[in-house]
Amino acid sequence: MKVFIAGGGTGGHFYPAYSVAQYMKNIGFQIYYFGTEKGIEAKKEFPADKKYLFDITGVRGKGFLSSVKSIVKLIKATKEILLHIKNEKPDFALCFGGYTSVPVGLACALTGTPLFIHEQNSIPSYTNRLLSYFAKKVFITFEYTGKFFPQNKTVLTGIPVRDAVKKDLNTSQKEARSILGIPDRKTVLVVGGSQGAKKLSQTAVETARMMPHLQFILIGGKHFPQPENLPENVFYFEYMDRIGLAYSACDIAVSRAGASSTYELMTAGKYTIFVPFPYAASNHQYYNALWLKERGLAELVEEKELSPEVLAEKIEEAFSKDLTGIEKFLKNISIKNAEEIITKEILDETGTL
Repeated sequence: MKVFIAGGGTGGHFYPAYSVAQYMKNIGFQIYYFGTEKGIEAKKEFPADKKYLFDITGVRGKGFLSSVKSIVKLIKATKEILLHIKNEKPDFALCFGGYTSVPVGLACALTGTPLFIHEQNSIPSYTNRLLSYFAKKVFITFEYTGKFFPQNKTVLTGIPVRDAVKKDLNTSQKEARSILGIPDRKTVLVVGGSQGAKKLSQTAVETARMMPHLQFILIGGKHFPQPENLPENVFYFEYMDRIGLAYSACDIAVSRAGASSTYELMTAGKYTIFVPFPYAASNHQYYNALWLKERGLAELVEEKELSPEVLAEKIEEAFSKDLTGIEKFLKNISIKNAEEIITKEILDETGTL
């Protein structure tokens, strides 16, 4: 079977697409991947037989001329994808969000190619809301998201997590710390998502100075290079390919609330202090984490309220909780085989299974 997969720009779209593509490829599918030239997919390998990258960007939030140029590029990409559909005759397409999901989705609608979409966030993007009218099924990460789509189309699947991450999550805490080259002591992981988070990282460094009895793993990202005079209890990484090791090594985490990060931390069973990106579309990061806070499984601090003192207080509160019980519960409610569920649902819907 041939499948067209679209999704990228940031790790939040790219890695779930990667996970499903890897699973499908392993069971014999031919994978054709569509992404952008400026997204994370331009730098990373993807388990595809063919990979196409387009020079396209978003339309919203731009001036008139920039919006017109973006629309022209989207139309051009749609025409090109129409030709790929005509030549390759894919059995279906699966979109994970990001700019290329628009032309792939529209091309499917115009050709009658079965379309499926996965929405990672609690509040769906306008792209996926539009594409849901043409989609056979909409796979969602959080129950909250169901109200935004036709109920007869939604399937709760969680987020596909990469096999490499799952494997590293099975590493013991002591071994994970040894592999990362850090001491075996109480550890706080601080991660700002694939784009990094300058204020969150700066606050974490100052908090670490106030809490020498703890050690911190800080993944700064491209927007927060390693600062001078870093406290001795902070272990800095600009980027970490094996993020599962960092999850295994820590006791608690401080993180942005992107859908992938949120769900991976759930899968790892880690109590997390979430600091949502305040400018996320429709404030979706806040709602990604809100339901966990309401169940007592996480904390939620808005960035405008963030300070070293506040973060230190929340960290101390976290260590006073039953972290073992929370870990067990989080692992129980996370769906660990999303890629398998998505594939089965698609094959059922298309009559192949």
